[in-house]
Amino acid sequence: MNFDYDVVVVGAGPGGSTAARSCAQAGLKTLLIEKERLPRYKPCGGCLSIKAARLLGFDLNAVVENTVYGVKFTYCLKDPFLIQSNEPMAFLVMRDRFDQFLTNKALEEGAGLLEGERVTRVRDRGDGVEVELASGERLYCASLIGADGVESVVAKSLSLSVPQGKGNGMGLESEIPFEWAIDFPKKEFQLIHLDFGKIPNGYGWIFPKREGLSIGIGGMSREGEKVNPRKYFVDFLRGLNYLDGRKVERIIGQSLPSFYDERQRVSVGRFLLVGDAGHMMDPLQGEGIYYAIRSGMLAAEAIIQSKQKGILPADLYQTLVHTHILEDLKWALYLSRVVFRFTKLAYRTLQHNPGLGDLYLRVLEGKGTYQDFMEKVKERMKDLLKGRLSEKMKRVMQRD
Repeated sequence: MNFDYDVVVVGAGPGGSTAARSCAQAGLKTLLIEKERLPRYKPCGGCLSIKAARLLGFDLNAVVENTVYGVKFTYCLKDPFLIQSNEPMAFLVMRDRFDQFLTNKALEEGAGLLEGERVTRVRDRGDGVEVELASGERLYCASLIGADGVESVVAKSLSLSVPQGKGNGMGLESEIPFEWAIDFPKKEFQLIHLDFGKIPNGYGWIFPKREGLSIGIGGMSREGEKVNPRKYFVDFLRGLNYLDGRKVERIIGQSLPSFYDERQRVSVGRFLLVGDAGHMMDPLQGEGIYYAIRSGMLAAEAIIQSKQKGILPADLYQTLVHTHILEDLKWALYLSRVVFRFTKLAYRTLQHNPGLGDLYLRVLEGKGTYQDFMEKVKERMKDLLKGRLSEKMKRVMQRD
């Protein structure tokens, strides 16, 4: 087969643009395909963790909306407490500008860009990959990276979608200009606000940015459970006194990918899934940007190694992702089951144990693991109730 490209990357989000940049840097002829015209709005809180910023390794000042130095926690919008740091904890970005910025970085390294063009199907042709576009055009490449989000066309083409019973979650978001946010506390401008207790299996959030507030909710669905996320979002907005009951006109929904098993497949043959397409999202925080960037880098590494060794990249990539991402997400999943089953207890545990806040910051910074944090949380929760919930917690953690 005559290849048009060494690598085709579908989707120009953080994972796709990072994968394309890394492949192009290694001298691979790379094409990045994006179904929309850039820049395009993306419903996402846009909270970039310190470990994600460090992973990128270049100056992000051009797209940073705000620098976060603390987290305000509330339970049903009451009983607040803070975790703060003298050092930046995270950066807030708008995804349209951030994704365009990362795509430009890929183009600077020599990657090509095809925007406003949708991939309808991908096929394994034995010695290569066929990519079919909505226009009817067909492209051929040696390897393909699917970075096309939770409803990934690439994943569906390969039957790598989520198994039945492992449903996705749902997020809703709205952008609120500051002129609508009456008396928003200036002292909270460099804090992010996370509220637990109102949203089933999730939380509400407020992220202050340059021109306004990104406000949203997110939660993971349980099997057989039907919820109305808009109802919860409207109720959450009504509880924010600085909105003064103002009706929000534009609410945008999005599916959230459910990480479900550290053994989940994210690759087959010449096809690799990154970020949301591979369901690599923190099931506790709902944070996906770091995992998109990390998996994009690992996908490029696997393809480069596969060319050197003369083998297919799938097994190399699966091993890398398991080691660097899925194993830690397994512990985040265990923790999320405990937190969302015993939300009030978990809230009190964090509130009354400042050391847990410090350990959580280490996880956000990439200096600690979820396994370490999970063990400490279990100890503190059992201490509070003298072991009475230990068996219940164990059953929740082991639930399929």
